[in-house]
Amino acid sequence: MMKKKYFFCTSTVFCFFTLGSSDFHHITLTENYTQAKSYCRDMYTDLATIYNLEDMNNLVSLASNITENTWIGLEIGAVWMWHWSLPGQLTDFFKWKSGEVITNNQEECAALDQFGGWFVSACGVLRKFVCQGTHTGDFIFVNESKSWWDAQSHCRGLPSDLVSIHSEAENMAVLNVSASQTVWIGLFKDPWKWSDGSNSSFRFWRASQPSYLSNQDCVAAVFQDNGKWNKQSCSNQLNFVCHGEGNMILIQENMTWIEALSYCRKHYFDLVDIKTKNIQDQVAQKAKNATSSYVWLGLRYTVQFNFWFWIRSTSSCYQNWLPGEGPQRDYGSAVSGAMEATGGQQWVGLPETEKLNFICNTCAG
Repeated sequence: MMKKKYFFCTSTVFCFFTLGSSDFHHITLTENYTQAKSYCRDMYTDLATIYNLEDMNNLVSLASNITENTWIGLEIGAVWMWHWSLPGQLTDFFKWKSGEVITNNQEECAALDQFGGWFVSACGVLRKFVCQGTHTGDFIFVNESKSWWDAQSHCRGLPSDLVSIHSEAENMAVLNVSASQTVWIGLFKDPWKWSDGSNSSFRFWRASQPSYLSNQDCVAAVFQDNGKWNKQSCSNQLNFVCHGEGNMILIQENMTWIEALSYCRKHYFDLVDIKTKNIQDQVAQKAKNATSSYVWLGLRYTVQFNFWFWIRSTSSCYQNWLPGEGPQRDYGSAVSGAMEATGGQQWVGLPETEKLNFICNTCAG
């Protein structure tokens, strides 16, 4: 069942909304593509994957008043692959005409000739085309000559998409509806891949894109152009969109550190650990809603060795201690790490018998 859309801003850092069956989070920090991907993988699942035009239209309506463009999770790959323009379709049937030469590293689109054979063509050639109908086996012949990309836009405006073909019978039906004329079909080849490994074939390029200029290996949605996609240098600093549920939760119950640890491990995964500034920022956002002055973290102190460590044994150089706390201080008794719920939201050592709210990781990440 399709979820309804929800939208709210919790701070100047990110906004959240639900699209279709995926959770999208618009992050208003400015980062290069690699940093944005790292943030999304730390905080959520990955940079956003777009599956269809409905996702894209909702994204435009919700984010276009916030920013001019954002990173999405599409990046250049090493392998050029064939896809159907209509999302979610397997490339399980081909009908290349005899002697057709398929190049490996070049953008190409596919057309159907007057005998039903397929051939590759530059996507900018003007041809008539066939759109997918609203029902299985229903095809729409369009007697106008357009480039492959313009033909795709025309079909999506019906709303539909360029036709996909999965059997000899479907191929013959498309040939018949086209009156044995040469037409575009919805097959195209490109090297783009999604950061999270998804196989979405949905593309929403601006006019003249993708241009395959050197050093432009990442993709942004440009809201000044209805959210259409543009190749950019991965070093550019942009807002970005993550997807997936957040991987941490604030528990607004007061427990000792040991009780909090047991609770997280029983109901979720573990007490939260903070390995990067990005995670610190996310934990800080959660902590602002605490009903205690501090929140427990998965940080513990060993009296014997005067040493602080994360309970998940994750090594990290990142620290955010309040001055005079942490390694600078010999506590001399059993303490564990907590974060200030407000103010600078730095870390302190507190007696582990104190009862505080706490933050759990909901999954390993």
